[in-house]
Amino acid sequence: MNAFARGAVTILSLGLLILSPFNLASASSGKVEVVNLRGPLVNAWFTSFDASGCIETDTFVTAQRDTYQQLPGHGTTTGTGAVSIFVYDACTDASLLQAVGQTDTLGPTQLQISNQLDTAAMHATITATNIDTGATFDVDVNMAWASTSDITRDHSNTNDRYPGGCHVLNRWKGSGRDAVASGSVSDGVTNFTAGPSDLGEIGIVIDGFEVIGCP
Repeated sequence: MNAFARGAVTILSLGLLILSPFNLASASSGKVEVVNLRGPLVNAWFTSFDASGCIETDTFVTAQRDTYQQLPGHGTTTGTGAVSIFVYDACTDASLLQAVGQTDTLGPTQLQISNQLDTAAMHATITATNIDTGATFDVDVNMAWASTSDITRDHSNTNDRYPGGCHVLNRWKGSGRDAVASGSVSDGVTNFTAGPSDLGEIGIVIDGFEVIGCP
């Protein structure tokens, strides 16, 4: 997977923190603030080549249903999905398409993730933007995930200190399974996911930040 396809969209992953401590610190106004973010997620990476072997297509699909809560307030749940598409001609060293798109309006029927983290499905239309030209186009995402491993669990506790006595406590827990995703990401002419995913995951992340003494 090339660097563009991995980095073009911000993803919620089992190996990444969900929130930025710098963003939380800047919002705390010197008080003690506690923020929690939790929810299930899916990710899938696809790579394929045309018959000539010259044209490589890298596609990344991600979705999550996360609940954001800043205590003592109530949580707000949002369904978010994103896609990135990169088509490259290695024989001519030419980028044919670089596009990214995101939606934050996925409803319960558009994103389904089982409580056991063994199956998931995403059905949504996302408007993508061609980074080179600025043109927009719709892609239909119809994807299903099936787990291929037992659940693995991980956790992390950190205490990051910043100038002026500011520090941020982070408590992170993640559970998930490896998975294979199959389906289509199509603009109506081309399916950018020709075959099952190279990598995939179904998981859930619970992340909590406590911001103390930050200006």
